Amino acid sequence: MSKENQWKIMKKNHLTERFHTVRGFDLNLLTMFEAVFIHGSVTKAADILGITPSAVSQALGRLRDHFYDPLFVRQGKILIPTTTAISIHDKMAAPYDNLLSHFQEIEKPLANRNLVINSPQYISISILPVLIKITEAMSPGCKLTQTIGENSHEMIEELLTYRKADIVFDFSPHHHISRNSQLLYEEDLVLICAKTHPRIHEQVAGGTVSIDAISNEHFTLASNETQERIIITEKIEKILGITRKIRYVVGSVTAVFPVVEASETLAVIPRAAYEQYKNTYNVRIINTDMVLPKASFYMIYNKSSLINKFFASLISNIENIYPKA
Repeated sequence: MSKENQWKIMKKNHLTERFHTVRGFDLNLLTMFEAVFIHGSVTKAADILGITPSAVSQALGRLRDHFYDPLFVRQGKILIPTTTAISIHDKMAAPYDNLLSHFQEIEKPLANRNLVINSPQYISISILPVLIKITEAMSPGCKLTQTIGENSHEMIEELLTYRKADIVFDFSPHHHISRNSQLLYEEDLVLICAKTHPRIHEQVAGGTVSIDAISNEHFTLASNETQERIIITEKIEKILGITRKIRYVVGSVTAVFPVVEASETLAVIPRAAYEQYKNTYNVRIINTDMVLPKASFYMIYNKSSLINKFFASLISNIENIYPKA
């Protein structure tokens, strides 16, 4: 018997054993389990899967009976996973993601002509021109779709698990066994105010504003409760020696400019954003002795997506354009 035939028989026997293991178990229940695990809600899981909350609740009941465990415990409005549920998720996350990726390849063999990315509005300004040039060179006619979001960990998990985005660009890394999360580039941060700000006057000697003067001012903050943004905030406030007084909170970096222009607040933003909008809004950089931290930008995608040659080549081209930070 040839080695090839021996291998086929061994594989057949192995799969037969697996079939006996899952006999009587509905594998669709695992999809519902993952949806509830990610969102901590039966209602949200039902919305994502396009089924009724009752169907999800029934699925959870069957899973609880199968594993002899409650799997999720309610705390307020959130379902918290038990240690058993966490163990199930950790063990199946990578193979489940791999299964979805292969299924997508079978169902949509021409998926390399459709690329979906998700990014905060500010990052899209710099990343979209790069992606357009790359995709036009690789596959003319490739359809590129961009969705905008100030992403939380849960949102990124949903986008990539359910293939709502091929790549997510974000201010923070996303640590998951099934994802690649790499630092794409870093930017300097600058402090800005309105040109007509009544109190910020650069000192004649040295041409800088003291940290004490800055500490007394109110700030406009771009809201994004990611770990990276929290760390940057902590570093800035350590430099100032105080907790900043936040007067206005806006949803994006680009929304900071009109607020700063119209108020007496200060803001910390990426330098590239300032260069982009400095001639549109009546704002200026404040020269100070403060040494501000850098802003980091990450590219996040499913490891299993690299099975697709088009996608693997796309990632390689992006990495070539952005030197390792």
